[in-house]
Amino acid sequence: SDKMADFLKALPVYNKSDFSRFHADSGCKASNRCPSVSLPTREYPSEQIIVTEKTFFWTWSQWTRKMRARHPAPRKVARTTAPDEGA
Repeated sequence: SDKMADFLKALPVYNKSDFSRFHADSGCKASNRCPSVSLPTREYPSEQIIVTEKTFFWTWSQWTRKMRARHPAPRKVARTTAPDEGA
């Protein structure tokens, strides 16, 4: 554990409480290395499909056409006041 103490002394932080949850004897030993594990922050479905840009834009344009057909844009209403009168 002298190696660990020397290592911690060499760090620029002098506050011992910063290392209060660190235990050298628990976890991985130097002789028995644990593999590093990457834990994703989000879960992605395994059946994701990589598509080309053309396919994506075609799919997106089909979707927007479909949405426009379902929810048409509101019709413009004629002004009841002259443009000079303002709001």
